[in-house]
Amino acid sequence: MDMEKQTDKEKLNLLCLDGGGVRGLSSLYVLKDMMEAINPSNPPKPCEIFDMIGGTSAGGLIAIMLGRLKMNVDQCIDAYVRISKQAFSRKNYLPITLQGEFRARFDSKTLEEALKAVVVEQGLDEDALLWDPDTSCRVFVCTLKKITGKVVSFSSYEHWAGQSSLYKVLRIWEAGRATSAAPSFFDPLVIFDPVLRFERVFLDGALGANNSVAQMWFHAKMLWEEDLKSRLGCLVSLGTGMRSETEFTGGFIQELKLRKRTLTDSEFEADTFAYEHYDLVEEHRYFRFNVSNALGDIGLEEVQKMDKIVSETRTYLADDAVREEIALCAATLQKRQV
Repeated sequence: MDMEKQTDKEKLNLLCLDGGGVRGLSSLYVLKDMMEAINPSNPPKPCEIFDMIGGTSAGGLIAIMLGRLKMNVDQCIDAYVRISKQAFSRKNYLPITLQGEFRARFDSKTLEEALKAVVVEQGLDEDALLWDPDTSCRVFVCTLKKITGKVVSFSSYEHWAGQSSLYKVLRIWEAGRATSAAPSFFDPLVIFDPVLRFERVFLDGALGANNSVAQMWFHAKMLWEEDLKSRLGCLVSLGTGMRSETEFTGGFIQELKLRKRTLTDSEFEADTFAYEHYDLVEEHRYFRFNVSNALGDIGLEEVQKMDKIVSETRTYLADDAVREEIALCAATLQKRQV
């Protein structure tokens, strides 16, 4: 098993990205600002700054593009806008098939074709594997195993907690489909397992790990073990917008909505991690950026509100306190020597 540790004496930088559908565009604009703060005239690629990039749903797609496809942020923004517009363009207007089965709201094949096109644009075969022999920037995405309801991960490198029987056979577009298969929006991804010899079904990882910071810490801990905390340079967590406060007035439907909201509550996960690793917060080695102004109320599929997402994010980035945090984060990311 390929479990080599990083042996040089550089600090480790980690990036995790929340889910959020079209709101993933917000996290990309925050990241763009961060890379420009590092070098305004020639912003680096995130894969040149971070040793590991991970995410869920929208964040998983972005992690793949930045880490596995090694895009710069501007390329990723262009690709993400195209994927979103294509994925949410073809609706299935009949909610039930002729066989009486519920069907997803959007055509999953359209999403698959959009993902394959991005892979090809980066000079790879459309069926290129997620596995990557280049471990300078490792990538993982979170998904949900339907049979158990547990969050699992697909990664560009081998590790004991990953889906080992799919290692070195899972394609990039399949990983993207699995992490973004939001229930009711897209069909689950069905993959034939060549080792176990049966089909496995995966859903969007947002139901349980919309904020993947805990999974990021787990993955990094497996690789760098007891050295992680001393070697950590900077852990950056990017959200896709906070939701407005909603009063619970009772009723079955609202209770269901509240439960779904709780399952995908990224800020609770962020607060929990900050509390459990408060030393990293105090030492300016953990940063969380997330736009307020109820940006999180925008639906996963509302591509017509992309301009609003960009506008609200730019307003957030213009705030003096946020500018100071971005500058401090950028400076920390550049302190690579132990």
